[in-house]
Amino acid sequence: MVLQAQEQVKKDKKKYLSEKALEMIVEKGLSNFTMDDVAKSCGVAKGSLYTYFKNKDALIISAFGNLVERLKKVITYEDIKSTDTAEEKAKYFAKTYSQILSDFPSDQFMRLFEILINSTHDQKMMQDLTEIFTDYYKSLLQVWESLFKSKSKALLFQAMFDGLAMYKAVGVSLPPEEFESTFKEIILKIAK
Repeated sequence: MVLQAQEQVKKDKKKYLSEKALEMIVEKGLSNFTMDDVAKSCGVAKGSLYTYFKNKDALIISAFGNLVERLKKVITYEDIKSTDTAEEKAKYFAKTYSQILSDFPSDQFMRLFEILINSTHDQKMMQDLTEIFTDYYKSLLQVWESLFKSKSKALLFQAMFDGLAMYKAVGVSLPPEEFESTFKEIILKIAK
């Protein structure tokens, strides 16, 4: 019982540290925040961070996991009623995805790929990233599959959005209002 309580305290502390790191990442960018910044922000010694995270990339992966958890809460049916029409659902998702696309800093997206590539040499970090992505995509695909009544349509749709995020990362994007109306139209066509 005491061991479980200690594990929960450690888990909560790790989550708190990674949440603070996420705040620093948003404020300063992935390349410009430091372990010192996070330690000072949390009121802990820098060495304490290394008790929870092997290195800065491991901390970034954990922070990214927190970001994904937030995204999963946004992209759910919690705000949509079963009585909502396909049009209402499409409008909700188009607006939500438009917001995600406009809010997520493009340069951070490329840094995440850099971390992903670097993580292939560290099994633990790769495992953590794989779990984050697997859980995230399972949740997303369940939402899309329930809307489109097809797993292949759900996969293709999510791949399209991921591609749009990649395009934005390299400087190609649509105005939000154009994106929203086009995305809504695509959702409705796929949902037929």
